[in-house]
Amino acid sequence: MKKILTYLLILTAIVIVAFIVFFDGLTKNAIEAYAQKSLKTPVSIAEFRSDLSAGKINMDFIEVKNPSYFKNENAFVLNHLGAVISAESNEDLIVVGQLEFDGLLFTLEQNEKQVNLVVLLKNLEQESSNVNQHNTMPDIEVNEQSEARVIIKDLQFINTQLKIDTQWFKGVVDVPAVMIRHFGGEKGIPLSLVGAELMKIALRRIQDEVENQGLKLGEKEIKEGIRRQLESELEGLKGKLDGKARGLLKRFGL
Repeated sequence: MKKILTYLLILTAIVIVAFIVFFDGLTKNAIEAYAQKSLKTPVSIAEFRSDLSAGKINMDFIEVKNPSYFKNENAFVLNHLGAVISAESNEDLIVVGQLEFDGLLFTLEQNEKQVNLVVLLKNLEQESSNVNQHNTMPDIEVNEQSEARVIIKDLQFINTQLKIDTQWFKGVVDVPAVMIRHFGGEKGIPLSLVGAELMKIALRRIQDEVENQGLKLGEKEIKEGIRRQLESELEGLKGKLDGKARGLLKRFGL
């Protein structure tokens, strides 16, 4: 009997040690897979470290690739993410005492039809919508209240930069820090919506800086920019066109 208990204790100790040793690697892979599924683009985390006793999580050198139809390799990179999970958390409510994004570098790129950061945000929102639709299907007894909710007491984006790479402007601008208290309010927001909401916060501040540079993130402004480019090119051709062709351009407002 003593031998059996000894073996059980040894086995339990091995399992605990293995869990501690492999926990960070398994969690890192799970986060990468979840982020890739949500953003629909490759995501890599160079280093993941946790301190379970203190509820601390640290991630370093996170890269989010651009969708394949944009030329820059990354949509954004993050030097460091730090989070402290509060002891108030339970299976229904995740309370994050502090969440800090330190050293974000966004690359704003625009092709003929789309803006890369807007595409990623739409992917996040679509994934959130898919989760909610699944949770409200009539043949499954699951509702929004069954999903864990999240409160972030102290949310910060610091040392953020924006690299603008468009045909109208190229350069890097510093983005003012963002500090938000009690993100999620008293009841929190569904876990599936957190990614999209955090990206919206970053994009709102980014959009302020982009507009300061005379650009916008909206699809309407992109089309307007393309129209202006077309007008410029056609202007150079007008002198070479015959009267009938010039009249046709005029009918189209050009």
